[in-house]
Amino acid sequence: MDTETKKFANTAVKINVIKSVFGEGEKLKGKEIVERVRAQGYKVKDANLKMFIYYNMLYKHLKKEDINGINHYSLV
Repeated sequence: MDTETKKFANTAVKINVIKSVFGEGEKLKGKEIVERVRAQGYKVKDANLKMFIYYNMLYKHLKKEDINGINHYSLV
């Protein structure tokens, strides 16, 4: 495995990494979340991360707000 790119190990690791990209009271678009996760050195695909958020994190860890037709996520 490359030392530059990391893969998500399991659901708990994914949740913690995604939560770590949010600042205090910050609202992010899905694409911004993906960019920040990549900046931490993780190898992720746009669609895969968005689906993970939808199925595993929405309402439990993140809340979704529709602003002008674009989903913005923030920590619960």
